[in-house]
Amino acid sequence: MATLLTLGLASCDGEPPISSLEKRTEKREETTMQATPNVPREGRIRPPAVAGSFYEGTPAALRRRVESLLHETGKTRLEEERLFAAVAPHAGYIYSGACAAAVYARLDRRAIRRVILLAPSHARGFRGAELPPSDLTAYRTPLGDVPIDQAICALLERTGAFGREPEINRREHSIEVHLPFLQVALEAFELVPVLCGWMSADDVQRAGGALASVLKDEKTVVIASSDFTHYGHSFDYVPFRDRVRERLYEYLEKASRAVAALDLADFRQHLDQTGDTICGRTPIEILMIALKSLPERPVGRVLSVYTSGDLTGDFEHSVSYAAIGFFRSVSESAAVEKRIIEHRSGQWTPGLDEGERRTLFAIARDTLEWAVRGSGGEFDFSRYPLTDRLREPRATFVTLKKSGHLRGCIGSLAPDAPLYRSVHHNAIQAALHDPRFPPVIPAELPHLHVDVSILSPIRDLPLWREFKIGEQGIILIKGFRRAVYLPEVALEQGWTVEETLSSLSEKAGLPPDAWKSGARFQVFESVVLTEE
Repeated sequence: MATLLTLGLASCDGEPPISSLEKRTEKREETTMQATPNVPREGRIRPPAVAGSFYEGTPAALRRRVESLLHETGKTRLEEERLFAAVAPHAGYIYSGACAAAVYARLDRRAIRRVILLAPSHARGFRGAELPPSDLTAYRTPLGDVPIDQAICALLERTGAFGREPEINRREHSIEVHLPFLQVALEAFELVPVLCGWMSADDVQRAGGALASVLKDEKTVVIASSDFTHYGHSFDYVPFRDRVRERLYEYLEKASRAVAALDLADFRQHLDQTGDTICGRTPIEILMIALKSLPERPVGRVLSVYTSGDLTGDFEHSVSYAAIGFFRSVSESAAVEKRIIEHRSGQWTPGLDEGERRTLFAIARDTLEWAVRGSGGEFDFSRYPLTDRLREPRATFVTLKKSGHLRGCIGSLAPDAPLYRSVHHNAIQAALHDPRFPPVIPAELPHLHVDVSILSPIRDLPLWREFKIGEQGIILIKGFRRAVYLPEVALEQGWTVEETLSSLSEKAGLPPDAWKSGARFQVFESVVLTEE
């Protein structure tokens, strides 16, 4: 069993609520409260303040949203690796939900039974860190009631580092926004909410030391919730006017890496030098001090970073988000060497063995690092064992995804370069030159999922009806227009053959029915290499 401490921090001011369409959908759904297995004792219950704005207001819609976000993280978790501390955002789910899910999907529901949330107050100002009133028995969300563990509240109060909140804060969202994620991920747990006001360095040090004593318990997990840079005139923070997206990611990368490394001096220096508007500075510092006080230093890893501008296209009013996890064991990447899986669309295969697949993937990953970071010079292929099969001319595609969404995909249909060089070239193109997306920047590299597709020789398709969905990729050629779909595209979209060809026509810049006359088709199979 594990106790979860969540350090909840200020969320983004001025974020739009859930859309009116989503609200109308919710109203058609069942609104009966579905209680969690834990039933609160008699006493006062804190009602939800932001249900229907930061997250869905009905049980069915909210559970569906959270389950979808947790499922879409694409996370991998080793059984021996236990997340016991983290930083996660607390903005509206349509903005930061995918980032928060990168943390909550890694919680072990078999172990965690108690949650301590430390959150700064937005509704009123005060000094110190306050526990809830002694007669408050639960926090309520559309998914049910989360009982408060007053025994742990009393333990923290006795340390002298925490006081008691005189009255329920009914408007504060920074604790509440985390609860539906926890209710779905953990099902049953107890809550210790703590609001943090203004705190001096000495106050922070005392609070961190008090938390360290709780963290020695194997049942304890700590999560600090914070949004990162709030950029724009509405936030009164415009430290730069050019290269806004790139500069925001520089700030995000600098701050999140300092936190993951538990480098408190570097984190504070970044904040002091830039004035970076990280709303959860104080709770994050408390968390860092507590973790640094443990006998065994935890392993920190940045799990997800992005900005609201990546979702809306508006970087002039943008909030950055980071998910940072801390683990008791070694990190995933150090614990095992990931296996490269081969997925065939049909029967064709280039015949690569495990070592060759690993080499090809290493070239793809190393190329991305080399190209995105602007390392300069020639890429050094001498580091890799280049077998005869890797030197055979092959056509390839490299696909990049981030948080489950396409981030770049470029390839070649002609086998005009050795396999290893084709992958190298297309990795550069996908990262930096896909016209649909801005170039990948260094802060995104740890969060990119990479697929390498190797194409079979292309052959003509005499009859369009012979096209095999999911087994073959297809090329449409009409006049000077050409378009291609890899084998997995039609399958993922659930298209029929006719729907595939209509979409392909539009992709080529033609009317949707242009494939019906004067067009010719070619097909190929592919093998997709991806990390396990």
